[in-house]
Formats: sequence, C-alpha cells, structure tokens
Amino acid sequence: MVCLGNAGDDKYTGILKLLDVLLSSERKPDEKKRILQDDFNIKMTRELESEVLLMCNLSKGIEEKGIKEGIKEGILASIQNLMESMGWSAEQAMAALKIPESEQIQYVNGLKK
Repeated sequence: MVCLGNAGDDKYTGILKLLDVLLSSERKPDEKKRILQDDFNIKMTRELESEVLLMCNLSKGIEEKGIKEGIKEGILASIQNLMESMGWSAEQAMAALKIPESEQIQYVNGLKK
C-alpha cells in the first residue's frame, strides 16, 4: 500500500492525489476511472482504461508478493524460535509446524541467511 497523503489534508491535491489514486491497492478500477474523469478531467479512452486496469493488477500483485514474503518470514521466525526454545533441529521444528516436505528446502535455505 502506498500512502501519499490523506483525503482531508490540504496538500492532498494535484499530483499527490493523482498518484495516490493510480497506485492505490484499495480502490477498485471503476472508482479510479471515475476519479480520473471527475477530479482530473482525464477522458477515459480504451487505451487509458486498459492502462488503469494494468496498474490495478500491478499494485495487487505487489501486495500479494508482500503478503507471501511476510508469511515466509513469520514461518522462519517460528522455526527459529522452536529450535532455540525447544532445542529442536530445523526438521523437527518444521514437522511440528506441519510444513509440507516440498516447502521445507526454502525454509532451510532461509535459515542459512
């Protein structure tokens, strides 16, 4: 999520508002198009509409990647905590966390960093 200001802020105008609208992962494409037309007098052509949709998909993809990274970091922290507090091996900790064998190598590699 990119935050370039708040709607009630005096400085939330012009390019800051435009970028916030375009980069927002919380606004739906139709809302973005409406704001671009109403607030910025940007005529929606088919090409521009497809660009707005592309930006929506891009911001959603970035958000999903961040979520996956956060989950991975949380699992790594859990493995490390179990290893330290219980004196377990990485394999024992991953078994306790029910991490599928197919995913265990990525966590073993993450522990080495």
